[in-house]
Amino acid sequence: MKLKIVMLLSRIDQTGMTTHTLDLTKGLVQEGNEVFVISGASPIENNQELIKLKDRFFGSGAKIVEFKIPEGNLFIKSLNSILSILYIQLQLLKINPHIIHVQSPYMSFIPWFLNKKFLSTLHVTDLVKTFKYKNATHLIAISEETKKYAMELYGYKERNISKVLHGVSKNFSIQMDEKERDEFKINAKIPLDKIIIGMVASIEKRKGHDVLLKAIQLLSDEQKDEIHIVLLGSSKNGRTNEWLKNVIKLTDTASLITRFNYQYPNKFYDIMDIFVLPSRLEGFPLVVLEAMMSNCCVVRSNNEGAKDSIENGIDGFIFENEDVIALSEILKKLIVNEKERKNVARNGQIKALNCFSIESMTKNTTKVYEKIL
Repeated sequence: MKLKIVMLLSRIDQTGMTTHTLDLTKGLVQEGNEVFVISGASPIENNQELIKLKDRFFGSGAKIVEFKIPEGNLFIKSLNSILSILYIQLQLLKINPHIIHVQSPYMSFIPWFLNKKFLSTLHVTDLVKTFKYKNATHLIAISEETKKYAMELYGYKERNISKVLHGVSKNFSIQMDEKERDEFKINAKIPLDKIIIGMVASIEKRKGHDVLLKAIQLLSDEQKDEIHIVLLGSSKNGRTNEWLKNVIKLTDTASLITRFNYQYPNKFYDIMDIFVLPSRLEGFPLVVLEAMMSNCCVVRSNNEGAKDSIENGIDGFIFENEDVIALSEILKKLIVNEKERKNVARNGQIKALNCFSIESMTKNTTKVYEKIL
């Protein structure tokens, strides 16, 4: 049975939730379903990466329905909020979908108010309890941690939760050849003869840039001479750039680092030998799956989704959240042991291809849809 599906997304922005929604939308369309994405119209200004992201949505095969994101003073914003909610509800009634899938949790009150069955994906474990969040008919948890969180905080019954792990495009497994990698490094002013340790994350304390750089600080001078660090990511508010600059200064790592504002990361993964995500808090980070798919040796903290994605020492490495010494010891081992680094990276790529593709995620999500039809 081909389905008519509506995705509710507060806005298209450079977040894992948006990327996941885009990937799932493409997968569902490729399976022959009719998909609508109802989303806030984000102001893109001169943000070229956001323009590209929005173009990918419009090229996904889905029908994109945009509503005005409320702004202005308190009165005007409140009025615009009411108008936007009414517009979304009218669109839902007009489309009359088989499935309403809420991606942005605080939009869940909209189908609830219409007394419609709906599905929701829980992406994080730090939601604030508010009247705007309503329990779904059925919940998709993206990790074991988000499943437990939903049961403990929101009172979901286990029978009303399905765990569906994220998936990413298999295109990440298509890599540049050696000549292309060298040209990319030269153009990006990244040294050719170093082991590249990379991180792809927005600049904010919860992502743990300081944990990585403190671990690097503990390396010997000889080990530091073997590596170069690539940080890809932008500040959401501009203020966290100063925080990162201070961390770099305190850890005396400036000479080892090349920084880039966020852009599509596929070529950056291609030049990384070791990928590190030392986050303090996550949901189920897509960057880990992208890096595994790209044949990087992945090292991550043991927060949400870690054990769902990695078997420690086999297809990646897991260290205790904020344990700088443990992370440093893993890096020391990987810097000197090229064979282990490459074996673990290859195992990670095989696992990602088998378990964490868009096709796999779409198939498992469709099974959940069937539960509430």
